[in-house]
Amino acid sequence: MEGAEIAKRDHQRNKSEIVKLVKEMLGLDKWGDEEYKKKLQELVTKDEELVQEVIRKIKLEKGIE
Repeated sequence: MEGAEIAKRDHQRNKSEIVKLVKEMLGLDKWGDEEYKKKLQELVTKDEELVQEVIRKIKLEKGIE
C-alpha cells in the first residue's frame, strides 16, 4: 500500500471515530459537555492534519511538489 493510500485509510478511520463520538454524545445527551467537546476537538484537529498529509503524499506521488 502506498503512502497516500495509507494516509487516506487513516483519514477514513478518524472520520469514523468522529461520527461514533457524535452519536455517543447525542445518545447520552452529552452535546455541549466539556469532556466530549475536548475529545471531539482533538479528533477534528487530527482529521485536519490527516487531510493535509493525504494532500502532501498525493502531490509527492504525482511529482507536484
